[in-house]
Amino acid sequence: MKNKKQLTEKKYRCLKRVNWDYNISAEDMFAVINGEKSHAGHWNEDDLLIRLLERLSWYDLLDFFSPDEMAQKLRPVLLKKTHNKEKRAKYERLGKILRKEPVSFTKWGAKYSAECRRDTLFSNRWYST
Repeated sequence: MKNKKQLTEKKYRCLKRVNWDYNISAEDMFAVINGEKSHAGHWNEDDLLIRLLERLSWYDLLDFFSPDEMAQKLRPVLLKKTHNKEKRAKYERLGKILRKEPVSFTKWGAKYSAECRRDTLFSNRWYST
């Protein structure tokens, strides 16, 4: 298993992309992610995690956290703070799957067809340019 405690070039680029609008170092953000610091600038661990969830793909998040760590971090209380309703719903569902909780069936019918086509839990194609 690879060492996730190292700030690799890929992780550094992800953190810089997430943090383009603030003057907070990627190293400080990485230290908060790993529990080595309580704050990076004005962000605590929860605030930083929300920003990562809203701006990174699932595959980029897996570079920072294992699926078991994500199961613990995707708490309903935290996810209520996210701004993007679609991502919130996807991560709520994903959190339940990772914690092995029951998940409701997908809605069927023409009314939900557009929503269901976009509900690609692990796809990055909707958010990439």
